[in-house]
Amino acid sequence: MLEKMKFLMPPEDVYEPVSHAGKLVRVDYASESYDEEKRMIEKDALVYLPYGYGASEQKRYPVLYLMHGGGGNSDELFGGLEAKTTLKTMLDACIESGYAQSMIVVAPSFMFEGNEEARTGVEAACALTHRFPMEMKWDLIAAIDEKFRTFRTREARAFGGFSMGAETTWSVFCQCLREVKYFLPMSGDYWIKEVQGGASRAKETVDCIVDSIKESGVAPEEFVLYACTGDKDIAYEAMDTMLREMAERKEWFHASPDPDSGNFHYCLKKGGIHTYVDCYEYIYNALPHLFDGVTRK
Repeated sequence: MLEKMKFLMPPEDVYEPVSHAGKLVRVDYASESYDEEKRMIEKDALVYLPYGYGASEQKRYPVLYLMHGGGGNSDELFGGLEAKTTLKTMLDACIESGYAQSMIVVAPSFMFEGNEEARTGVEAACALTHRFPMEMKWDLIAAIDEKFRTFRTREARAFGGFSMGAETTWSVFCQCLREVKYFLPMSGDYWIKEVQGGASRAKETVDCIVDSIKESGVAPEEFVLYACTGDKDIAYEAMDTMLREMAERKEWFHASPDPDSGNFHYCLKKGGIHTYVDCYEYIYNALPHLFDGVTRK
């Protein structure tokens, strides 16, 4: 039996504006298509800077990278520079109250100009999510570390995503374990074998994940997974099946309902469905457990 991490419903006041609010800025950076064409492309990310960023030239911050779902872009999660969603307000409140430590949050996109078919085509989008880890490893991390005062260590980096962003998260997990320690896949399984392969080809899918861990040389004690979904979510069956298969690989995944022990945690929201409202609640549940050992000063 796979014991689950307790899901906490965020209090209503976490979505109310606070006096010490952070800000959003847009960052442009260069990348490439990482396919046979190897063409140079221009990318951007929306970046949340916590309240007080810039007040000290010595203070550094951990970084949480968050990827949108299918059909979205870098504006999706925050609602653009205008912060039209509740994510920024939630981060402000969590940091001000001390529920979460002060952090930079980066919202990039696996999309880029010239791949419009990926907005509606699952196979085309999947090709981009599987190539995104190279952009993450070689371009995005470097751009963020150069632009902002980050810790520049894997222990101070987390990557999460919702829906197709969760599929991206599994891809980043398998290709960027040496660069990132914490992972938050939300409402999505890994499509390395086929679409929703977490359900139809769970054993083979998890074999690929385990092989990636072996190849990385990163020990089980050196990464942490917080996998979240809802039991009414369209992604539930595939994700649940894959996570249960992972829990059987006890040498690699130390499942625990305690979010501060083990390396593999399954958070299930009763009645949760496939919406960004649920996604923000999953982020809320993971926030206080990220960046253990990274200074809060």
